[in-house]
Amino acid sequence: MSSKENVIEEDVATSEFDKGRLLRHWFYEHILHGKKRWTPFSFIDSQALEEAFQNNNNGKENRIVTTDQGRFEVNIDERLRQPVYWTEEATQVRRASWFYKLDSSWFPYEEGIAELLESEYQEAIASNEWHRKIDLPNKEQVVFHDPNVMVHFQQQLTSDSWGSPQLNSIAKPRVVKRGIDDFHIDEGDCDKVDHLLFMVHGIGSVCDLRLRTVEEVVDEFRSIAQQLIQAHYRSSYDEGKIGRIEVLPVSWYKALHSEDNGIDEKLRSITLESIPRLRNFTNETLLDVLFYTSPIFSQNIVDTVAKALNKKYSMFINRNPNFKGRVSLAGHSLGSLILFDLLCHQKPTEMNEENLENPDEPKSPIIMKKIFMHQPVTRTQSKPIDYHFGLSGTGQALMQYPSLIFDVQNFFALGSPIGMFVTIRGIDKLGLEFRLPTCNSFFNIFHPYDPVAYRIEALVNPELSTVPPSLIPHHKGRKRMHLELKETFQQVSAEVKTKLLTSFRNVTDTVYALNPLNKNINQKAIEKDVEQILNKQLSEEKAEKIESPTIENPRKINLGVLNQGRRFDYVLQEAPFEILNEYLFALSSHMVYWDSADTILFIVKEIYSSMNIEADKEVPQHTLTIERPISRSSTELLVPSTSTT
Repeated sequence: MSSKENVIEEDVATSEFDKGRLLRHWFYEHILHGKKRWTPFSFIDSQALEEAFQNNNNGKENRIVTTDQGRFEVNIDERLRQPVYWTEEATQVRRASWFYKLDSSWFPYEEGIAELLESEYQEAIASNEWHRKIDLPNKEQVVFHDPNVMVHFQQQLTSDSWGSPQLNSIAKPRVVKRGIDDFHIDEGDCDKVDHLLFMVHGIGSVCDLRLRTVEEVVDEFRSIAQQLIQAHYRSSYDEGKIGRIEVLPVSWYKALHSEDNGIDEKLRSITLESIPRLRNFTNETLLDVLFYTSPIFSQNIVDTVAKALNKKYSMFINRNPNFKGRVSLAGHSLGSLILFDLLCHQKPTEMNEENLENPDEPKSPIIMKKIFMHQPVTRTQSKPIDYHFGLSGTGQALMQYPSLIFDVQNFFALGSPIGMFVTIRGIDKLGLEFRLPTCNSFFNIFHPYDPVAYRIEALVNPELSTVPPSLIPHHKGRKRMHLELKETFQQVSAEVKTKLLTSFRNVTDTVYALNPLNKNINQKAIEKDVEQILNKQLSEEKAEKIESPTIENPRKINLGVLNQGRRFDYVLQEAPFEILNEYLFALSSHMVYWDSADTILFIVKEIYSSMNIEADKEVPQHTLTIERPISRSSTELLVPSTSTT
């Protein structure tokens, strides 16, 4: 018997209103742009909430239940749900059994109304008398035509010819539903956490073109990661060797743009009134890059990120005392640069454990006059100059970089401008011995059309500038079809050109053999020109083949110690429709990482590889379809969207 069936049977047995085997399930509310949407808790969470609800006889106040694998808490008495690791307005929860349909979504009735409807329904079942009308407190009606056809009639106020309000019962009735049989409800994720991943957002308050916050995109990232783990690590998952990766968001935007800071108000006072939408967009997003180049605001941003990381880590350890895993960091866009500067200024010390007890206090700030590096970093001048990270070379004050209370296993930079910022700071070369002091591995992941992303390998070793970045495999394996076709055509083209050159030589030899007088005049010149053209094309294609981005290190070039001697520039495969116009998809390509199954699987594999756990060699195709979680902005509660990309 599955865990889902066990949960259902236990829930049915414990519910005091389970007449006719009606299952009460708990739902929580989402609010986006003023619209309410309700989502069911997983079966495991709903059971925990129902047990706490039933255990009311002990008179305990403010019964708190942890849900969503510890990321949220629910106050049973106040019917409120709020996050643990970030700040967000509390939303309602509801013990639901009856629903009405509005705008293609199901909404649970208030608990009192649901009890009334259930009582009337049971009486109708017992007496077999239907066409029963139930008056609701708001002067609306629910009509039971039969056990499967029930409607909710709304009452709308209209005005008569004299302007007096009149009740109008012609409004379109709503469909009413009893029970949760048709809802898509998760069983609940595994409680075992193998690894902790913090994700830091880039510029602006939203992270993608759907205007989602970092908390929302991380929700989807986490959900996709768990599906990929269960698909690609099925054997290890079933054997209990692995569980899940906990992913927590880190936000710094609100701290920078807070009322106490006052920067937004100052900008509004000097902003021109023309093209207001474009100017507001610039003030709220693009200027974050300039803020980070300012020592005052940069200090605020770095302090906010470091404090948030330390606090969230301490909270997680306190709530998960059995956690023995490591920690990784991921940053998108400007967020990756913030983490890079922060990690560059860490020192492997033993003060991490003592800082764990008081994460809100200052963490032994490191005032960096010089950053320790194994080899001096050179600028364009001939003499070596130390690298002052975070400074633009304009005489700005030195910054203080707080210490993190944990070491980092992996650092993933997504769509990152690190390479560009390092270059404009006057750094010509990082050097083969450059590394992040407390971080073992580094990965620079980017979409080929991302206008914000830059490579970093050439800063470590200039020879790598001519080597294409490593190609991230498709999450279903192999390459995308259009890339395989391109390589096939290139291979066929090379073979055709080789045969063409051979045939041309044979033809010219035959022609000039018949006419010896013209042989010395034209043959050498023509043959030389043709051979040069074909050989040039053949050599270029051969070089591309040798320098294939799928090869880890084709020329055995020294990759330094930044990623333990491995490649660290990784490029995603563009989608087939994206090759039609690079410029058209440039903006969206910068936002693609949050829900890219290719990116997420790459991160998952690197995390588990560091734990000496490898993916299954064979993965059933039916497990590779990614089910996208229902977004907070979704208008459909029943059927989640799916993707095969």
